[in-house]
Amino acid sequence: MKRVGFIGLGNIGRGICSNLIKQGNEMTVYDVYRPAMEKFEGQAYLAADPVEVLRRSDYVFLSLPKSEVVEDTVHSFIKEGVQGKMVIDTSTSYPISTKKLYEEMKAAGGALVDAPLMAGPDEAAAGTLDIVVGGDKEDYDKATELFDAYCQSYKYVGPSGTGHLIKLAINFISLTEALMFAQLFPLMDKMGFDPKDLFDVFEDSVLKNWTSTFYTKKYMDRNYRLDFALALGTKDLSYVKRMYEEYNVPAFVLDGALDFCRVALAEQEKGQPPIDMSYPCETMYRLLGMK
Repeated sequence: MKRVGFIGLGNIGRGICSNLIKQGNEMTVYDVYRPAMEKFEGQAYLAADPVEVLRRSDYVFLSLPKSEVVEDTVHSFIKEGVQGKMVIDTSTSYPISTKKLYEEMKAAGGALVDAPLMAGPDEAAAGTLDIVVGGDKEDYDKATELFDAYCQSYKYVGPSGTGHLIKLAINFISLTEALMFAQLFPLMDKMGFDPKDLFDVFEDSVLKNWTSTFYTKKYMDRNYRLDFALALGTKDLSYVKRMYEEYNVPAFVLDGALDFCRVALAEQEKGQPPIDMSYPCETMYRLLGMK
């Protein structure tokens, strides 16, 4: 049994945390949204803030929405003292930021590994996630027992930031693919081809993969259940855009994907719950006059 902290109990974090509890770890949890924490009442200690999580833990998992929040959290840890502690960042963070935080943690006597995940909430709850891990190999080796709690596979891929770099590469491809299908399904429907038949065509084609099945089923049903927020997907694609800007080269396909995301995001009503990454399909239906 290890002393483990978990910060960020959203759709993904909730499932990972539950599996770490089932593994028998002594858990301390925190989320800015109190009801998300209260789901773990009686199963974990509910902390007052992230620093209390650090004090009570040797390993702290982060499942946070963006690099800026990860940076603020890790800096608060370093100020408190991180000697002998390890931070495991499961967020989709910006690789250059990750490398800087790794160096700061190491200088303060702690450790940081980037361990972003593949797939979604269902896999997190089932404990069947796939992850790639960047950081020092010895830190990866120390954390593998914890990875066993919620992963079906995990792989060490290199120095700090490498895990996040690979995750962004995968998200660039998969989210762009999801957006292409979101643009295509309404057009085919407009031209008289039944979305259910189109779904079957893709399921039987060489294009079938996890992303295609997951998103085209949503487009077929026009059911945009919140699994992965469009705002987070846009953030991930924006991180990839930043990497192209580092080298002052155009992003071409990525620019179109980001434009589509922003048009769809503009339709989200203020104060309403986040919309899913699949929602651009409905935006396309509206543009085609098929509301």
